[in-house]
Amino acid sequence: MKQSQQLNLEFTPLVEQGFALAECPRWDWRQQAWCWVNIPEGELWRLKGGMAEVRRWDDMLGCAAMWGESGFVLGTKSGVYLLESWEAERQQIVPLEKTHPRMRFNDGRAAPGGRFMAGTRNGAKEGDQGQFYQLMAGGQLEKMPMFAWTCNGLAFSPCGNILYWADTGSSLVYRADYHPATGEYGESRVFCDLTGFAGRPDGACVDSEGAYWVAMYSGQSVVRIGADGEVTHVIPVPVDNPTMVALGGEKGNQLVITSAESSKGPGRVLTTQVDWQGIEEPLVTVL
Repeated sequence: MKQSQQLNLEFTPLVEQGFALAECPRWDWRQQAWCWVNIPEGELWRLKGGMAEVRRWDDMLGCAAMWGESGFVLGTKSGVYLLESWEAERQQIVPLEKTHPRMRFNDGRAAPGGRFMAGTRNGAKEGDQGQFYQLMAGGQLEKMPMFAWTCNGLAFSPCGNILYWADTGSSLVYRADYHPATGEYGESRVFCDLTGFAGRPDGACVDSEGAYWVAMYSGQSVVRIGADGEVTHVIPVPVDNPTMVALGGEKGNQLVITSAESSKGPGRVLTTQVDWQGIEEPLVTVL
């Protein structure tokens, strides 16, 4: 077992606003902008050319993926929606069928090959667990055998052939084979057990070397896991509840971290520079 290194970085606010639960940071290479969501308020935020903009709906917004020239696919409490452009009205693609009122879409992104994939969260921690879904051509949601009270940590290897996801409650990160051309996937197997680290695995991304970066909720840190499943670095973060990480920006090495509010203050969106490069986020193309 390799010894991980602590990597101390200087973070600055990407924006000065505070958030209840900021999540899903994405580098929008189409618009040269950073985007993220504020889940409880149903908000999609964009920082473009130094100007922060927000779209807001009366529907908890868990995640967003890029579609078309400037649009998004949105995973919300009520279902999956298409936003054809920043200014457009959203259109429902498919509702989220659920047996518990606190079930909602949580973590999600565009998969290699152009499908939208997202997991759900049951905040009540009783009844049905959350699970991952894959949006197929024709607007059908395919249920995937990947279950957790809080489905998190969805990311893909640079080649697109490996799918990663995290069960926040158990602190386990899984991996499975994935076929971008067909959307077929293999059995999930434990990739990394993070029970020995502070916090619990939340949102994640993958760098160009194939390493998996995951925010450790309530752990004040981000963990980088090599493609071999060994933790290489632990990065302290000046927020209590980091929720997700992303790599992007003009040079690809800008690290952005979102967080949730705590007793010490609101959630923040923070940024710094690192020595690793991100990979380009794919578009949703099945619609």
